[in-house]
Amino acid sequence: RNPAQFDMGRKGNLVAGLIASGMIFAAVRFLTPSASLSHAMSATQSRCSRSVSRLRRATSLLKGVGVAAGVGLAGLPIGSALSSRSLAAHAEASGGEKDILVIGCGTLGERVARAWKTSYPDAKVVGETKGDSRHTSFQQHGITPRLADSKEALSGEEKFPYVVFSAPPSASSDYVGAVKRAVDLWDKNGMIVFTSSGGSYLEEDGGVVVEDSPTKDPASSPRVKMLLDSENEIVKAGGCVVRLAGLYTLQRGAHSYWLQRGQVSGSPEGLINLIHYDDAADLVVAALKAGSASKGQVFLGVDDRPISRQEICEAAMRHPSYEAKFQMPTFTGMTGSLGKRYDNTMTRQTLGWIPKYPSFDSFIDESRSK
Repeated sequence: RNPAQFDMGRKGNLVAGLIASGMIFAAVRFLTPSASLSHAMSATQSRCSRSVSRLRRATSLLKGVGVAAGVGLAGLPIGSALSSRSLAAHAEASGGEKDILVIGCGTLGERVARAWKTSYPDAKVVGETKGDSRHTSFQQHGITPRLADSKEALSGEEKFPYVVFSAPPSASSDYVGAVKRAVDLWDKNGMIVFTSSGGSYLEEDGGVVVEDSPTKDPASSPRVKMLLDSENEIVKAGGCVVRLAGLYTLQRGAHSYWLQRGQVSGSPEGLINLIHYDDAADLVVAALKAGSASKGQVFLGVDDRPISRQEICEAAMRHPSYEAKFQMPTFTGMTGSLGKRYDNTMTRQTLGWIPKYPSFDSFIDESRSK
């Protein structure tokens, strides 16, 4: 048979197998004496239930056949219908339509994975990491852990409709190559998101920056070149980029580093743009779900208000975790860069996203009340 006939025949077998599986109970009902009906039904249900989840995945292939159950099956090789085992193998190979791979599944990536699992409980969510310190947490939240140097990861055989690359440039000696690998693992049916940094924007004099504002010369630093080259690979493939402001939680972020160090390099009035890790994860998920609206786009993740270095430290010092342990740091530069003011109106309108924490101040105040 030519390729088209073979593909239709394979899908026809799959349809027939699904229908045959669905008719098992009817056959048992009419062919089994009533005295043993209950036992037979129970045994049949036990055998069938083991492949139900995989059969659900297989239903996505029915769209390509265009045939409703029991209609238009003339000419299909019903007699060669797939067994439940081979049908399950087909379903496993095709994967679930909401399955996702998160590469660099750290503080941000794990939040993305958890949020995706909450939205799609039946999806396979794989968290790929260099070490296994988070793997217990992954398993507790329904995330399948995978080491980056494992045989499964290195084979590249399994493709995913959704992929997130959230590893930092420091995670790989060939960062752009790692991003290209992520693109190769994407089956192009869903979306791939690359989490980048707003630090690539050129503006440093306090002006407004939007999603498509000019970026720095790639030759200005190896980090900038790696990020911009990686972004280009993602956009070229039809994915999208999410450039993020400074990430934080109560324990992580610039405020924690500065207070523990006792010194801040830069002007106290210099502006910093921030976004909470939870809000950043929600933004990445929104970009994944947006489909064609995300294709080729560069989004910007930031809260509602830029804040000065001094204001960040003062806000953190209001929280019990810091006020009893630290003092306000000293600022080593009284002049210098004024920073930038992010405006991500386009991102919010396109993705329907708003941050849970509109500012670092509001986050600290809310944390204090808990």
